[in-house]
Amino acid sequence: MTTVAAEPWEINVSKHGDERLSGPRGPWWFTGKNPVPHGCPGVEADGHITSLPLPDLSSCDRAAVLDYFDNSWALTESLFAGLQTAEAFYRPPAHNLRHPMIFYYGHPATLYVNKLRVGGLLGDAVDGYLEQVLETGVDEMSWDDLSKNEMLWPSVAEVHAYRATVYRLVRAVIEATDFAPDLGRPITMKDPAWALFLAFEHERIHLETSSVLIRELPLRLVAAHPSWPAPAPLRRTGAAGKPTAGAVPENGMVAIPGGRAHLGKPESFPSFGWDNEYGSRDVDVEAFETSRFMISNGEYHRFVTDGGYRRPELWSREGWDWRAFRNAKWPQFWVPDGPSGLHAYRLRTTFDEIDMPWDWPVCVNYHEAKAYCAWRGGEDGRDYRLPTEAEHRLVCDLPAEPGVADDPVMREDGVALRARGVNLNLAWGSESPVDHSPATSHGVHDAMGNLWTLCEDTLNPLEGFEVHPYYEDFSTPCFDGRHHMILGGAFISTGDEASVWARFHFRPHFLQQAGIRLISAAAEASVEASVEASVEASVEAAYGSYEGREMLDRYLLMHHGSVEETLGRADHPLAPAHGFPQRVAAAVLREAKRSGTPLRRVLDVGCSVGGTSFAFAQGGVAEVVGVDLSRLFVEAATELASGAAVAYERADQGENRTALEARAPRPAAGCAVSFEVADAGALPAGLGRFDAVVLANLLDRVADPEALLRQFTESDTFLGEGGLLLVADPWTWRAECTDRSRWLGARRGAPTSEVEVRRLLGHAFDQVAESDEPAVLRDHARHFEVLSADVSVWRKR
Repeated sequence: MTTVAAEPWEINVSKHGDERLSGPRGPWWFTGKNPVPHGCPGVEADGHITSLPLPDLSSCDRAAVLDYFDNSWALTESLFAGLQTAEAFYRPPAHNLRHPMIFYYGHPATLYVNKLRVGGLLGDAVDGYLEQVLETGVDEMSWDDLSKNEMLWPSVAEVHAYRATVYRLVRAVIEATDFAPDLGRPITMKDPAWALFLAFEHERIHLETSSVLIRELPLRLVAAHPSWPAPAPLRRTGAAGKPTAGAVPENGMVAIPGGRAHLGKPESFPSFGWDNEYGSRDVDVEAFETSRFMISNGEYHRFVTDGGYRRPELWSREGWDWRAFRNAKWPQFWVPDGPSGLHAYRLRTTFDEIDMPWDWPVCVNYHEAKAYCAWRGGEDGRDYRLPTEAEHRLVCDLPAEPGVADDPVMREDGVALRARGVNLNLAWGSESPVDHSPATSHGVHDAMGNLWTLCEDTLNPLEGFEVHPYYEDFSTPCFDGRHHMILGGAFISTGDEASVWARFHFRPHFLQQAGIRLISAAAEASVEASVEASVEASVEAAYGSYEGREMLDRYLLMHHGSVEETLGRADHPLAPAHGFPQRVAAAVLREAKRSGTPLRRVLDVGCSVGGTSFAFAQGGVAEVVGVDLSRLFVEAATELASGAAVAYERADQGENRTALEARAPRPAAGCAVSFEVADAGALPAGLGRFDAVVLANLLDRVADPEALLRQFTESDTFLGEGGLLLVADPWTWRAECTDRSRWLGARRGAPTSEVEVRRLLGHAFDQVAESDEPAVLRDHARHFEVLSADVSVWRKR
């Protein structure tokens, strides 16, 4: 008899089985307030919990903060009380792109501890192991980048006990912290108390993320706890699982006048905000039309029955690849009610399966939304797309400078919003009819709430953006042109997520509680050009980054041009300075060979257009990952990695240029190189661990070089014991890149940068090699920039 090996998640289920996780969850489950009427903030008389309003930081006192914390904590535990059996906690999602639910059960609690420590409100760790394994989630880098979930996770009982400890600690911190009445002024992002509100709002983000993952679990593994909000009872279901004429609201287009959209939350606004909300941008928007309602399940049914999921011409290339890979034939939460060709469906909500409400908005991802726009445009004979951020601002019909009175979530809890027909702040536990909410002055429904609105824009920094030190990698890793924005909130959005200022973002294949609003604009090209220009300008303003065609050409020549192409002749006096990127790789390969260190994975941070990365792959490193903040650099390197040539121009004299082509060397057999946009100062943990890391010509160009180094000196996330680190830098400090207070040495009375970087690394590394390496960049045929980089190689202890 053949024995089938158990899946890793099945081993977790077997090891961590717990009879208490079957059936209704009793009071023992709740490590904070038991969600019963009069016993927990936000619980209604009927026993259902909803969200309290977002705290006003200019007036909230200690009692209000405790209530908001208890409400946040109980919302999470009410949601997770609906998971049935250990399998629900350890079975990974069907797409295998995210962690199992045990991670999301413990993750918010670990962040409370970690961020309160960063904010100076807590001293020591509570459980170092849990605070490491439950610290960082998974960004779905690609729809086919499957996570195997092979680790042995902690038991539910362990995480439950940890949550109980953290709950008591956080309450004690709140009791000892000063708030607005104590300070005599509003809480600001510079106060230690900001870390508390950051943790509250982070927990509420994962309330929403977890609800999607629970909605994807098999129905047999879930049963709503009595305290969890019920699905909206308002619905038109049609007959036999199909839409009927009366079940689908007639959805026309509404004219929105053009105007100036002002984006960005003022620092003085008295509510917590994530770093990407702050800053500003003014965008002039031409007049456009938008659908009166979000696209309903009934409208989307026509797309499905007309073969929308079988027609590649309606999809982007990436979208069609995703659709084919997942074999998607209808939206994720539609449940076939009979053979697939019958096109009769029911709907899966978070904990239930119900007759299809054809008047509720359809929940889809960005790829599906764009395919629907293309199909609907063909049906109607016009062009449709999704809104831009600026257009969404005008759809919401807000004043130019909204105040507290204009942000519903700051004034009303879920009960009050439900009474007004607004499905936000957990007014209901599901979507609701697209025509139920009150309309704006333009006649648009659900401008805020019900489902998030999928947008054309990708996440970008507003002018004046600054990383907040309490959560340095919250936004910057997503300024990569690949995380599309969602705006307006959904039924399950609470707190800051439900605010008019929220700017959230996910990769286009990621499924969130989000839907479709159509846009039709006469000045299509000018709108998109305006948005693109404003985004590029904001990136430049925020980072002083190496964007621009001229700079791209210059670095393509440095990294991939021959000596003759760069200098004009092989015997040029500067010839020894040519090939700097390749010599950097050679220094690491040489040390690895000398010490017998196997190089399986190498990370090239600040990779530019990839010269060093390709040299590693050519030298036999199996997996090389290059990261850079410049989207242009990463796109060029990615194209080179595909085997294509990249055309560029070399400056010769004045306006004279020579057309050249860059090509990457072929990797050694079995080796590969890939590139992605990322902030060197806040590397995404999903990159994994490497055998060597390169920081070349980087530290004197980032906002906080010491924080960048701490990612390697104080953590094993990216580089473990025995790993090699190369630092190469000419130490050309510029105040426009790095504030003088953060230079590594090189200030009056301070040691040199060479001395200071060795001091910082010496706590965790042993230096194994050093040299001076020249490099050259061409300005034109008779003008070159020459530098001498201080190169040091280190082995981690």
